[in-house]
Amino acid sequence: ASYSYDAHAQQIRFRNYMTVFNESISMDLLLLFQQGVMYEIDYSQLSCQKKVLESSFHPTRVPADAVFMGQVILGTMSVPGLGLLTNSWVGEIPEIQAQYMLTFTEFTCLPVKITLPQHSLTSLCCLWSRSFYNHLLGVQNPQDFVPPFFCPTAAPEEHLPKTSFLKAMRPSQ
Repeated sequence: ASYSYDAHAQQIRFRNYMTVFNESISMDLLLLFQQGVMYEIDYSQLSCQKKVLESSFHPTRVPADAVFMGQVILGTMSVPGLGLLTNSWVGEIPEIQAQYMLTFTEFTCLPVKITLPQHSLTSLCCLWSRSFYNHLLGVQNPQDFVPPFFCPTAAPEEHLPKTSFLKAMRPSQ
């Protein structure tokens, strides 16, 4: 999986390709918050679904109302350079009535992991998480934020399906 993140222009691109029980699954999402649209992209079918993005941009940072949960060292501190100090934070997302847990590095505050319930708190079925590795600072490829040629770019907004950032990121219910 990979992601591109541009806080200044408020745009995110998530790509995830995996095999689960011999079934290939792909997710390619382009979220353009300033334009209020999201594209679900499928390169294997050369198809694209444009949706109205109903949520506002949430910068990748610790929310002001988050509660500090604790520190953990990933790896070891026994050998210099082999440990990563992380901080975990918890809080609530009122729009989906769910609690979250975020983990960021202590130094530079880079995201490591986000965990949310798959369903609302009334159905405590499962948790899902996204982990972030191999960070590269800055926008490496501006084309990541341009819809492919086969994506509709001028559909009437009122006729598009609606979604939010959290709905898009969570697995199908």
